[in-house]
Amino acid sequence: MQQYSTLIFIALLVAAFYFLILRPQRKRQQAMQQTMRAISPGNRVMLASGLFGTVVSVGQRQVVLEISPGAELTVLKQAITKIVTDDDEDSLEEQDELEEEEAADERPIELKEERPVEEPTPTSTEPAAEPDTSSRPRESKPPTAE
Repeated sequence: MQQYSTLIFIALLVAAFYFLILRPQRKRQQAMQQTMRAISPGNRVMLASGLFGTVVSVGQRQVVLEISPGAELTVLKQAITKIVTDDDEDSLEEQDELEEEEAADERPIELKEERPVEEPTPTSTEPAAEPDTSSRPRESKPPTAE
């Protein structure tokens, strides 16, 4: 009976390992390969760094992106995380509109009039005294065997 329970426990661990680690990793790899195959000139893409661009040309291992008019960037295909859709672009435009509204709502903060700071007056004209070195313990050297 003890042998069967050990075998069942090992089988459950193998199944959990497969469903929690191997299967999701394989799905991510397949999705990444599908994204790589779908890249074509004219697509809007997002890089892993959060940079957006339009695909100008596609090579075997790299992609040339236009990140702004006249500015091109060459990146590896693996750096592309997502092909941007119209839904993604709309949400970005809405976010920009919200940021503009928040900036317009901000009013300048009125500062209170500050009092002038007085310069400190020296209390003594004597130079600072040297620290007393006699009270510090001296370094002792370990005895040497002769």
